[in-house]
Amino acid sequence: MKRLVFLAVTALASIPLSAQVVTDDFDKFIQEENASFDKFIDDANKEFIEFLRHPWKKAEAKKPVERHTKPEPPKPVIYDEQKHPEDTPPVELTIKDILNQTTIEGQQRPTVEVKNVDQLTFDKPTPKPQPQPKPTPKPTVIVAKQNTPTIIGGNTPKVEPAKPQATPVKPQPVAPKAEPTTPAKPQTTPVKPQPVAPKAEPTTPAKPQATPVKPQPKPKAKPAMQSSLQKEFYPSVAINYCNTKLYIDASMKGVINITSSQECAVADGYEALCRSNYKPLIANCQQAQKDFRLNDWGVFLFVKTAAEALCNDENSCIVMQQFLLNELGYRAKMARRGDRNQLLLFVATDCMVYGHPYFTKEGLNYYNINGTEACTFYMCNQDSKKAKTPVAMRLNNVPALNSGVVSRQRTNKAGNVSVSVNVSKSLMDFYASMPQCDYGVYAKAPVAGSLAQEVLGTLRPLVQGKSEVDAANLLLNFVQTGFKYATDEEQFGFEKPFFVEELFYYPACDCEDRSVLFGWLVRELLGLDVVYLDYPNHIATAVQFKGDVKGDFLTVDGKRYTVCDPTYIGASIGMTMPNLRSAGVSILRY
Repeated sequence: MKRLVFLAVTALASIPLSAQVVTDDFDKFIQEENASFDKFIDDANKEFIEFLRHPWKKAEAKKPVERHTKPEPPKPVIYDEQKHPEDTPPVELTIKDILNQTTIEGQQRPTVEVKNVDQLTFDKPTPKPQPQPKPTPKPTVIVAKQNTPTIIGGNTPKVEPAKPQATPVKPQPVAPKAEPTTPAKPQTTPVKPQPVAPKAEPTTPAKPQATPVKPQPKPKAKPAMQSSLQKEFYPSVAINYCNTKLYIDASMKGVINITSSQECAVADGYEALCRSNYKPLIANCQQAQKDFRLNDWGVFLFVKTAAEALCNDENSCIVMQQFLLNELGYRAKMARRGDRNQLLLFVATDCMVYGHPYFTKEGLNYYNINGTEACTFYMCNQDSKKAKTPVAMRLNNVPALNSGVVSRQRTNKAGNVSVSVNVSKSLMDFYASMPQCDYGVYAKAPVAGSLAQEVLGTLRPLVQGKSEVDAANLLLNFVQTGFKYATDEEQFGFEKPFFVEELFYYPACDCEDRSVLFGWLVRELLGLDVVYLDYPNHIATAVQFKGDVKGDFLTVDGKRYTVCDPTYIGASIGMTMPNLRSAGVSILRY
């Protein structure tokens, strides 16, 4: 009995000792983890933090580059047949410049090294071109050839009244034994029919399914994209990303609180971020980019939204944005305003961004996306070694943002062409967040699959079997009269080019927006090449038709492009606004 009592007392006495051993082991573990966590700050970040502590250099932000030097037409020009008869002799427009994709407005210049001097110096900005007097060349009168209509879709065309500019050869009946041919797609070059041998006409296929009688059924909208970021987890913080509720890791919430914009305070904050558990948030950014098919601007917007949710003050938010962007590989630099205790964030982009102050370093323009006022600032001369690439503004994919779908309808004035679509509100919020960029960003952007199917599925049967002239005129009239005109200043108070989807969402649009839509429709439905005509205060289009087409034209690389103006209301293809027929025009090719 005494032996049992002794064993029990011994066991009870050993419990505090075991607990003490466990506690000591745990403390040792924490110390080791903290030590390894300190080592987690890699050499690149350590070096950059040391540079942040050095006195920043003084520099000057350049004034924003404005897109338009003259206001857009307050109202669209209405075609007047008495002032501009259809039989007006065509002219060849004078080309001032041809801007290919490699020489657009925002082309970056060669790399220039920045020396470490007392005052931070940047490359001089690309000078803004001065307006040149309009040339007054003598119009060249071109004798129009007879039009031989190219048939769209490869169907047996119905006999239609010939238009003045086109006198197609009336097809002869073809014997049923003729060998059937596969209907040609719009983009293929059809064989021009010989006037003496109608039996060889290749545009008379025997397949009945190509006859555009019944409109194609409207496709059902795809279900909204689901992401793991749309499910709440612990620890997480909810954010509103383009009208979509998402959850991000909360480990970095309140990690920094920067009350001063001085060098040491900023360096301390950056170091605290390096020591924090930031990798889950980096993973969230990468997951959002993958799940929602975001371009680089979409990632920047996600970083900005996350930083605003995790920080309690503006300066901390700027420091966190640069930290996250650098860790993701993007070129971003923070600066301190010279006249106040405020940090700014400059982000390098791959093209010109209008309306925002900037500086140029190593051939790249860095823009203050959050500001519009040029100012003096102080900035660290050194970049993070992790900052490798500029933020790409162009879109290779349409962001998969499908929240808040709204229905819209557009009908031409005659009422014979009507398109109904569903537009994603979250996608509209994403496009609205983008600053104004080079025109090519909008002209080359892909179109949301569901909306593209709705628009093209409605219009394709209407152009099927028509000649190029008739098909192009139908599309041109739809864009001219199916959309209300308003300048961006009237609608928004600032210049805002549209992506195709935005024309169906907003109540009105201007000339450059209509040109983007018409160019997309012609490429998709007719398979024809399009260039954009950039006048001092107007944008239109020109189409390279396969057949001979009457009207005003331009010659680009030996190819004839016929003017098609979506803002010259009621005008047919080949008609230029009277005040622009003798004006020089720049050609934008994308």
